[in-house]
Amino acid sequence: MEDIKYKEYTKEESAVYDDAMERLNQSMANGLSLDDAVSRLDIADEELRRLITEDFLKIFIVQLHYEKGLALKDVAKSMGITYERVMEAHKSMLQDVQITSIAEYHKGISKGQA
Repeated sequence: MEDIKYKEYTKEESAVYDDAMERLNQSMANGLSLDDAVSRLDIADEELRRLITEDFLKIFIVQLHYEKGLALKDVAKSMGITYERVMEAHKSMLQDVQITSIAEYHKGISKGQA
């Protein structure tokens, strides 16, 4: 399994992140595609923009697919992106869940709670 290190945001980055998520939600609610919504974000840090976009896509997949039961092909269509892109994000999201679950399990073992 890959050794993945998750970004720890500074206070300023967290504020940018939260604002961007809110703006992306609003843009998507107004019918924009994901890429059009992202293009309206004024974020100079390209790495931060990429992380926000990836997180937003994963959150949207959870909301539409897992909570509302929409097929992944329909999730892609509703976001104006390719099915392959949704599948890639979905796979990444499941890997994140797996890695986090394993890490939490091992924390429990080290504390004698497993």
